[in-house]
Amino acid sequence: MICFFFAAVVWGLNYFYQSEYFKVKNIDIQDNTHYEDEEVKVLISEVIGANIFDINKKIVEETIARELNWVKEAELRKIFPDKVIIKLDERKPYLRMVYKDKYFLIDSEGVVLDRIEKEDLDEYKDLILVRNVVNYSVDIGEKIAKKNALSCVDIYKAFDSQIKSIIKEARLEDNISGDIVFKTYNGEEINFGNSSEIVKKVENLKQLLKEETNYTIIDLRSPECPVAE
Repeated sequence: MICFFFAAVVWGLNYFYQSEYFKVKNIDIQDNTHYEDEEVKVLISEVIGANIFDINKKIVEETIARELNWVKEAELRKIFPDKVIIKLDERKPYLRMVYKDKYFLIDSEGVVLDRIEKEDLDEYKDLILVRNVVNYSVDIGEKIAKKNALSCVDIYKAFDSQIKSIIKEARLEDNISGDIVFKTYNGEEINFGNSSEIVKKVENLKQLLKEETNYTIIDLRSPECPVAE
């Protein structure tokens, strides 16, 4: 009698476990600004109709982050009995990069997010444009291993609005230190060197811009001895 009871309980639990009650009927995608819901759902189509207990959280999260290069991380949460929430942590454009006649968006980790057309550059005009980051055609999703390219953004953010208004773009010099050079809309150049002592160099730049009415190059590589020529 006891064996029969336990067998019935096991059968009942198994029946309940396998029933429609625990099959996922809805996927809620959250914090997605770059991708439509369906672009995410199509990657994990097997989740709909699957038993919520059988869904492998890690595999789903890794699949989304691997296939969608604008996604840094994905988090899956199971809402019992039949709902799944996918929360995305999307990458954000950090700088614009140019190689020959091709323009790309790069995030704060150096990941190539997308290629943009020249006529669309103004859409991202608040991001500094950097040249000479690479000497080859990059692939979308690739990670650029040039720290100085990201340092251009750190420096640019330290500029006040007045200095930013005269800066057209930046470039990395092809030398051992990879000097960062900013070019103005008037064609002058500001050699910032590396990203050390940013605050002091920016203060030197402000002072030189006040004092000098005509210059071709401002050299800030030595914070103790800035030069305008």
